[in-house]
Amino acid sequence: MVELNLEHLPLQEKLVESVYSAFHPERDVVAAVLLGSLASGTGDRVSDADILVFTENNYHKAASPSFSRFESGKDIFYSFADFHDSNKNGYFKKYIFNDMSSAEIHCLDVSEDFGISHPFKILFDKLDIVEGRLTDAPPPRHEDFPAYYRGDDGLIWELFDCIKWLSRNDTELAKNHIKKLSAAMEAFV
Repeated sequence: MVELNLEHLPLQEKLVESVYSAFHPERDVVAAVLLGSLASGTGDRVSDADILVFTENNYHKAASPSFSRFESGKDIFYSFADFHDSNKNGYFKKYIFNDMSSAEIHCLDVSEDFGISHPFKILFDKLDIVEGRLTDAPPPRHEDFPAYYRGDDGLIWELFDCIKWLSRNDTELAKNHIKKLSAAMEAFV
């Protein structure tokens, strides 16, 4: 595995190492990439471990053994999972742990057209597929996150994001997302 340089964030470092250990041994898991602030070196105590895992042979639909290995021994406060969209070429699971660390693991079939923006760190790449997925497009911005996009299942995760933003004194981002969330929930009722 690549050098993470996360010694100053031991909770996140252990999460990333745990994802590696849980997914790397699988034959149909071909690559994994760390994204976001942890990859850029700007992460803090509340940064989540954002990881893309690329799979073959529909392993993303049958990844429960890897997720179970990742979950083993961890005190999970909350988790939810779903397919990315109706084509079901991507599956994700998001976690909040009792120590208030968090992780997002996205399993994508190699057929899924998904570009990787900077910043990123390649955890492993068994088939050398990552380079062909690199894009100059900017990564998603928190300001553009949809609200209430997974209904009640994702509500705790969205509120946890707001708590993280508030802890960083980004009150505008949290306030604007809560407004979007409120409007989306009202429209849903």
